[in-house]
Amino acid sequence: MPVNILNLSGLDVVDFRETDTEYHVRATPKVISRLCPHCGRSNDTVAHAKRTLVIRDIPSHGKAVVIHLDVPRLKCRQCIQTFTASVPEVDTGREMTERLAKWIGRQSIEYTYAEIAKQVKVDEKTVRNIFDKYVAVLAKEYQRETPIWLGIDEIKLKRFRAIFTNLHGRSLIDMLPDRYVSTVTAFLASMPDKDRITHVAIDMWSGYRRAAQEALPNAKIVVDKFHVLMKANMAFEAVRRKIARESSNGAGLGLKRAHKLFDKRAKDLNDEQYLTVSGWLNTFPLLAAAYDLKERLYTIYEVKTPEEAWGEYLHWESTIPSELAKPFRVVKTAFRNWKPYILNYFDDQRVTNAFTESFNAKVRAVYRNGRGYTFERLRAKVLYTDMFQKRARMQEKVRVRKQKFEDVAMVRYMCLATMDDEYETRIQTRVVNLGADLSTLEQAFDSGKF
Repeated sequence: MPVNILNLSGLDVVDFRETDTEYHVRATPKVISRLCPHCGRSNDTVAHAKRTLVIRDIPSHGKAVVIHLDVPRLKCRQCIQTFTASVPEVDTGREMTERLAKWIGRQSIEYTYAEIAKQVKVDEKTVRNIFDKYVAVLAKEYQRETPIWLGIDEIKLKRFRAIFTNLHGRSLIDMLPDRYVSTVTAFLASMPDKDRITHVAIDMWSGYRRAAQEALPNAKIVVDKFHVLMKANMAFEAVRRKIARESSNGAGLGLKRAHKLFDKRAKDLNDEQYLTVSGWLNTFPLLAAAYDLKERLYTIYEVKTPEEAWGEYLHWESTIPSELAKPFRVVKTAFRNWKPYILNYFDDQRVTNAFTESFNAKVRAVYRNGRGYTFERLRAKVLYTDMFQKRARMQEKVRVRKQKFEDVAMVRYMCLATMDDEYETRIQTRVVNLGADLSTLEQAFDSGKF
C-alpha cells in the first residue's frame, strides 16, 4: 500500500483496511506542534501518553474515509498541564481533516446538509456549522460594485426577504434573511461608497422608504412603476372575480379561464386573443369600464414630466365610475400617499426595477420545488458561484501627481507646474463585479441545472 494513499504530506500511512462502506487508514504525523494551549508560552514538553484520534477525511470511490491517527499526549513542564499534540492538516476540534472541512463548505452550497452528513458520516449539525463559517469567509472576500441606481424589492420564501439589485447592471447585489427596517438600514449604511447612489427604486412599503431616507439621504427615492400599475391590475381582478361569482350559464368559468388574457396589455393581444377579450367586455359593461381604467393608467407613464403625469392622473381619477370607486380605491390611495415618489419616476432617468419580477418568480419555484434549499444555501449559491457573476470594465477619472522631468528639462517642468499645479486628470480602467447576473441565473433556473 503506497505511503501517500491519503495524499496528505504531513501524515505517514502505516496500515489500511476496507469495508463495504468505509476506508480505514491508520497513520502517524510527521510533525506535531508542542506549544502548550493552556499557558501558550512554552514548548518545553515531554511525552505523557499516546492517543488515537478518529479523523474523517474526504470521501473516496463512494466510500467514507476514516483516519486512525496516533498522536502523543504531552505534558507542559511550565504549567504542569497535559494536552494532545496538534497536527498540521487536521482539525481536531471537528475531528476531521482541514481539507474535509473546506470540501463540506463547498458541497453545502450544492447539496443538502443531510446528503453531505450521510456521505461523510458526520452529524448534520456539524455540516451546518461548517457551512456557516465557510459562507462567512466568502462574504468577507466578496466585493461588489455599489450601483448608481439601486433597486430594493422583496421575495417571499416562507417569509419576506429583502433583495437589492443593480438597476444599470441588471444584477443581484444581495438577499437578506428578512426585510426589517433595521436590517435594511444597516445593509444600506454598510455599502462601500454609498454616496455614489443617486436613485433608489422601491415598492410602496414605508419600511424601505424610511431605511433609504436614513442611510441614503442624498438619493432620490422612486416608487417603481410596476408596483403602481399592479394596483390597477388588482382592482380589475377584483371586478372580474366579482362578476364571475355572480354570473351563471358558464360565464363565471369562462371569465376565470380568460384571466391571463386580461393581464396582458390590449396592444399585446393577437387577433384571436383580442376577439376573446372583446367578447367578454361587450358582454359585461362594468368589466369593460374596469378594463379601460386599467389600460388608461398605463398611458400615464408615457408622458414626459411630473407635472404632466399628475395632471393625467387627476383626469384619470375623475373618470372612475361610482360603482368602481371601491375596487380602484387602492390606486387612489397609492397616488395620494406616495405622490412625490411616484412622480420622481418622470424625471430624466426613468428608473425601474420591474425586471426583477421574473427572477423573483423563478427563485420562488426553485425554493419550493428544489432539492431542499435553505435560504442561506440559496443565497450563497446565487451570490458566490463564479459563473453567475457579472463583471464589467469601468472607466473613472482620477487625479494623480505629475511625473517630474529630468534636470535637462527642468525649465519646461517648472512652466507646466505653474500652469496646473503638480496634478493631472487621467482615465483609469478597472474590472468590477456588478453582482449576480439575473439573465444567467434565469437561464440556470430554466435549464434545471441550478
